[in-house]
Amino acid sequence: MSEAAHPSATGKNVRVLIVDSGVETSHPVFDGRRIRCWNFRRAAPVEERRGIDVLGHGTAVAAILCAFAPGARIESLRVLGGDLRASSSAVLSGLQWALDQRYDIINCSFGTPAAHHLEAYKRFVDRAFCRNVLVVSACNNFDFRKEEFPACFPTVISTDFGRLQGLTIRRRRNQLVEFVCRGVSIEVAWKGGSWRQATGSSFAAPHLAALVARIREVHPGWNACEMKAELYRMATKNGDSR
Repeated sequence: MSEAAHPSATGKNVRVLIVDSGVETSHPVFDGRRIRCWNFRRAAPVEERRGIDVLGHGTAVAAILCAFAPGARIESLRVLGGDLRASSSAVLSGLQWALDQRYDIINCSFGTPAAHHLEAYKRFVDRAFCRNVLVVSACNNFDFRKEEFPACFPTVISTDFGRLQGLTIRRRRNQLVEFVCRGVSIEVAWKGGSWRQATGSSFAAPHLAALVARIREVHPGWNACEMKAELYRMATKNGDSR
């Protein structure tokens, strides 16, 4: 149903940035598709580099986005290390760079419970909202109610994972993490040209980001609140997920 709501949309020319562990652009899944890759290092300028992934996580996210929003202009910012960790200050610096580049959508398949960075993440999502940049975020994989940032801000479009198909979307009412997208036992592209089965909100997020890119193509001026209203409309017909 979600895909049928915008049957001809592909996310055409919508600029999507994946903030993650990098993207292995030589993976066969991309079949020569150009994905610009940037590398962030503290105390150094962001540099464009060849597409490598220190883990495989970012490659999985990118492949999902390419599959469901084939018209989008997808780019990668490598901030996370091989253990999917990075200091919040480094991540926030990378996110600020992303805002300055005026991407349409920023996919954050990560989160932190560090409360001492709450104000900094809040400033980031507020700036993104005011610039009409849509932040799509994963949540805590063990308990979607657990506060992690940037997912747990109302101006972020955040998702939990479920056993769903395609771009089907469900809604959780009265929760900060309001949506549920496909993310259980899915085959994903990985480092070294490989594939693996994966489960988690990290992989639900690019499904949601792809859907948002499709809607953004059709409604380029909508902000996060208007986008959520459309997602509510689409998700309601699928029934609430509680």
